[in-house]
Amino acid sequence: MDIPNAFIDHGSFVKILAIAGILGMTDEGLAKEIGADPSVIKMLRNYRSDILVAPWLANNMTHFLNKNSRLLIGLSDGLGN
Repeated sequence: MDIPNAFIDHGSFVKILAIAGILGMTDEGLAKEIGADPSVIKMLRNYRSDILVAPWLANNMTHFLNKNSRLLIGLSDGLGN
């Protein structure tokens, strides 16, 4: 059975970068967390639209967002939004 690639929207990747910044992660640390090569993070930073990624990477990125999304909620609450 062939599993198709998945789209990651640009907004989700911006959220991932924001969370990584809040956690003080480097590109290398983020890459290790989501199971990718650091060059992938650098490449994704250059995209300004949705991107098609391997299913395992999409799953890892979604898991990272779900696990750490509370940090973004806390940040927006702290700013009075």
